Amino acid sequence: MATQLRLRSAKILLFNLGAIGGEVIKNLVLGGLNSITIVDDSTVKEEDFAAQFFLPNDDSIVGQLKLPLVIDRIKELNNRVNLSIDTSPLSSIISNPDFLKQFNLVIATELTKTELIDLNSTTRKLNIPLYATGGHGSSGYILTDLIKHTATSEKDAGNVLRQANTKINRVKTITGVSYNESDNKETITVLDEYCPIADIFNSKELPNQLNKRQMKRLSAAFPLIFALFEIPRLEDPESIVDKDVLKSTALSVCESFGIPSSLVTEEYLEVFSNQAFAEFAPVAAILGGTLAQDVIQYLSQKESPINNVLILDSIKSEMPIYAL
Repeated sequence: MATQLRLRSAKILLFNLGAIGGEVIKNLVLGGLNSITIVDDSTVKEEDFAAQFFLPNDDSIVGQLKLPLVIDRIKELNNRVNLSIDTSPLSSIISNPDFLKQFNLVIATELTKTELIDLNSTTRKLNIPLYATGGHGSSGYILTDLIKHTATSEKDAGNVLRQANTKINRVKTITGVSYNESDNKETITVLDEYCPIADIFNSKELPNQLNKRQMKRLSAAFPLIFALFEIPRLEDPESIVDKDVLKSTALSVCESFGIPSSLVTEEYLEVFSNQAFAEFAPVAAILGGTLAQDVIQYLSQKESPINNVLILDSIKSEMPIYAL
């Protein structure tokens, strides 16, 4: 009941209704959130039909504003959710505290690095949690700055009882423990602390949290996803990112994060060069579903949410989380 009450009072803002944004909206609307506002000033493109299922199957809508064409279809999922749209330019909203302060949580999809850092600068000042996500064909990411989050859950007690004020890792601390002897359960309160997203791009924490074996197994998707934040988005869907530019940028990312340059393999360079900024429906479903579930988990305050980088690598079929 407590979770339902939080869901029914939440006011969420979503930037961009692409393939991942559509999956996020679908899951949150079905989850029964109180209010969702979608900001997207884009027009329909031919390639949108491949992975954006809310669009009418009608070629004649190409060039029209997207949101007015899909809002009624989204409302059909759950008419109890208050849905609204805004087709103002993103630049007029990203750094507008008067607009942003009316929301409890912000979700940004497919923003550039500059847009994301500018948005996070404002959300942090307003103490509003932020999720950011995007995809590159068969891979993608979720970045989070939820500022601070406290979760309380019940766990089986072990041979040694947990202690309050114990660090689980750099970003998680057990702040409270109560023990119920009758059922051998512990009620544990965990505090998650987050850094600004700008700090993620300059983090030196990976070598401190991964041993040599884990470092060798680190997905090449990690440096390549961060490399694509430094490369302008392609306007022509048929274009590919120059492989040499991508490689040199990814090697710079490896040096910055303190991870082996050997991670940047020809196999991954070929895949990311061809799939950069592309939307794949199955990958969007995974990322959008994961993010929406984490939002509900955040609101439920029962488990710790993502803190603070999730990388989806469909080639390796893995989705690890790193605390940067």
